[in-house]
Amino acid sequence: MKYDLFDFKDHFVKIGTKVDAKNFGFFTRSVHILLFNSEGEVMICKRSPDKKNYPNMLTSSAGGHVEQGESYKVAAVRELKEELGVTTSLKDYGRFDVITSRERAIHHLFIGKTYKKIHADPREISSYSFLSIKALTHDINFHPHKYCKPFHEAFKCLLNNSKHFKKLR
Repeated sequence: MKYDLFDFKDHFVKIGTKVDAKNFGFFTRSVHILLFNSEGEVMICKRSPDKKNYPNMLTSSAGGHVEQGESYKVAAVRELKEELGVTTSLKDYGRFDVITSRERAIHHLFIGKTYKKIHADPREISSYSFLSIKALTHDINFHPHKYCKPFHEAFKCLLNNSKHFKKLR
């Protein structure tokens, strides 16, 4: 699959593959979405066992790659609808980068609220739950290997924006 590739400053360079990004030091773009329920708990999802990357690991409410020509916001709205069947207002909480043997990606974290029924796509998500920030922090500290690398970075991004985060609750 072809993606828009970017330099570290998030400037478009060329169209290419994830392998091109890795080989030439470029980045793809990705989004993560964290949804909160009316009690202020965050939704985390267990990835399907059929996923190529991070199967059966815990991650954000929704997320994925920004497709060619998309903005971060458009990709976040699309991924949320595709994976959870949800449409809601989203706020961009900022950038975090993930560089591993699997990816070189600039990510943006989006936050939203959900009061609607979730319709999780079983090809993407095998289960989900809502946890308080305190319970989630505790679980991450004691069981970090249950969570995929991009989620660790997304959660740090959330906590680093705690002054904005408090307005959501």
